[in-house]
Amino acid sequence: MTSLRSHLAALREADDLVTIDQHVHWDGTAATVASEAVRHSCPATLFENTAGKVRLASGAYASLDQFENRDRRPWDRLARALDLGANCSYVDLLEHLSTRREAPPLEERLTDEPDLSALPDADLTRLGLPLDRDVAPLVDLGLLVLDCGGETTWAPIRGHAIRSSKLRLAVPEAVLEWPADERLTDVEASVVLGVSAGALVAALQGWTQDRIDPAVPDRAGELADVPVARADSRLVPADAEVCIDGWLSAVDAGPGAPRAAWELASEVALVDLHVDAIATRPEPVVAFTPLEKPLTADVHFQSLVEAAQLSRRANNYWGVSPVEWIRLPVEARLGLCIVSSEILYAGFEWQLANMLFSFSDLFDKVLVLDEQADPTNLARAVDDMWVKAHPANDWTFSEPNAPAATAPFYRRDGTTGSRLYINATWDPRWDEEYIAPRVTLETSFSENVLSSIADRWEELGLDDLLADRPLDAPDDRE
Repeated sequence: MTSLRSHLAALREADDLVTIDQHVHWDGTAATVASEAVRHSCPATLFENTAGKVRLASGAYASLDQFENRDRRPWDRLARALDLGANCSYVDLLEHLSTRREAPPLEERLTDEPDLSALPDADLTRLGLPLDRDVAPLVDLGLLVLDCGGETTWAPIRGHAIRSSKLRLAVPEAVLEWPADERLTDVEASVVLGVSAGALVAALQGWTQDRIDPAVPDRAGELADVPVARADSRLVPADAEVCIDGWLSAVDAGPGAPRAAWELASEVALVDLHVDAIATRPEPVVAFTPLEKPLTADVHFQSLVEAAQLSRRANNYWGVSPVEWIRLPVEARLGLCIVSSEILYAGFEWQLANMLFSFSDLFDKVLVLDEQADPTNLARAVDDMWVKAHPANDWTFSEPNAPAATAPFYRRDGTTGSRLYINATWDPRWDEEYIAPRVTLETSFSENVLSSIADRWEELGLDDLLADRPLDAPDDRE
């Protein structure tokens, strides 16, 4: 599995990483620059010169706005980080994430001791974690590592430092009852930062999707063969850049804001980690993301994890596999679900939408597309919503008694409302001649015209021109 350092090196080689050598202070500046870079679909950003111990990386797992007409796709960086290659298709990525694979137990994946050196004192402020929205140093894109009775698990976190010796963390509420049925408190734990995308996705799938079964405590390691190392009594990802050790105590308070995207899919509880020791690699690098901003990495992670779970369930629901792909576009901040599927029979799209609503609380809108739909073309999907679906006949609202979805910003008071599904597919009862053919260059012109176009294209040297064109240049071809 690709470590964070290796991933950043690969992004630099692909000219998809900007290094900032000027001194950037963690007190609000880094988070502001990061949020603007992500919002404008810029390359990933590495802050080499900060006021703290760690270097900060932003946008390492985020990517381009799909409404931008670019050559790169929103999931490219995450696919690269998961060792699937920069050209991995969305369907292949979804299949990879939706396929449960048995991995060796953590004990069988032990490597040498992690290359971590303890700081002289356990002072969180020395790390130089970034501030976000003028709150205390942000902790995100990391893991809480727990060991109970010799059983280890990793859980997603979001939080901030309180003074110099305490971290206040939001964690999935089920973590506090793992692995026994009594509240988990006053136990030793670690927070690790700067870990691989594989470890982050594994923790999300274990704690925000199918709940961890106490009889199978190693669910966080199922996704990939993530190497581990022993730090104190706990097994942590071997590539961790920072390890913060301490003990936990429960906090009787609400989760607060800003929230990470995974919190929309899970009941959340607060814990305090009372810090005893901090260890880092030489010149550590930590990935972070500005929360509740457009197109951020936490939304990308949750979008793919949720879509993979829904795809797995949908293709096992009817005993066949009609669904081609499912997307929760980061541009809609998880409030819209788009599904491309074969329509097995009249009314199937209604059953499909209801199944998706029953398996996820994130969204309250489902758009059903034909199975030939392209997952890389979000603009075409939105176009089909207006062109192929008639608002009077194909936009179906439920009765106004559905639970409020967690992702949309409206209806945050817990009141009920309507859900909407949009059928932008051809009716399976129609004869073939009534269905409009797909228009392409090859079907729109005669052989003579196509031959003339090919000759003219070669004469102008357009293939060479496009080969020299930067990957992130706008695509002006009609």
